Amino acid sequence: MTTGINFSTRIGGLPRWVGGLAAFAYPLLLATYALSIDFDRVGNMADVAASILATMLFLVAAPTAWIFTADFIEAGRLLVVVAGLLTSLPLWYLLGSRLAYFSPGWGDWLRRYLVSCVVWTALNVVLLVLVGTVVG
Repeated sequence: MTTGINFSTRIGGLPRWVGGLAAFAYPLLLATYALSIDFDRVGNMADVAASILATMLFLVAAPTAWIFTADFIEAGRLLVVVAGLLTSLPLWYLLGSRLAYFSPGWGDWLRRYLVSCVVWTALNVVLLVLVGTVVG
């Protein structure tokens, strides 16, 4: 007689390491786009807006890069980009592996991942707007 009871602690059927590595797609895409903007070029107001947007996108992809805005840290762009990505990618890996743990299939994982990315980006935009209104 089978009762269908499962004593397994694993909920999803996806490998966690694959989900973690797949979660690198969004931050690496944003970082690549942000770094493709030429920050040193002097141009019109559209270039300034693109630089500000690229900076915001990079901070969405690498949230630990905020640490380097402290006054006592003398950091160049290369250090901020490399250290920001090296310290932020493990957070994205943890998100992807945790979603893989709870997802029964890749479609469910992708839906949860896209919702997480949209919510994370929206929260960053709201935070930036709130800081902008408080600062002036």
